[in-house]
Amino acid sequence: MSLRVRLGEGFQGDTVTVLVDGKQVYGKSGVSTDLTISYADAVDIPTNAQSVQLEVSVQGGPRAVSSIQPAQTPFVQVHLRNGALQLRALSEELPML
Repeated sequence: MSLRVRLGEGFQGDTVTVLVDGKQVYGKSGVSTDLTISYADAVDIPTNAQSVQLEVSVQGGPRAVSSIQPAQTPFVQVHLRNGALQLRALSEELPML
């Protein structure tokens, strides 16, 4: 089983870090959203855990933490809006626009 974290709207040359249960699984600088498809990047995280603590942060900016159950919601959409990160756990991956 895996958890897919997709960075969507609002990223503009940001340095983004993703932690799962306190362990860094993604770190990248220069993350920017392609406005034509509302997509910046994605990471697939293998896990067998019933529940994980997902933390997404932007260097020098906001961070968001959420408890996710990968078996029920294996997709997480992340947006940066109005200076805040929004994490949305989903049972199905949303199509890119």
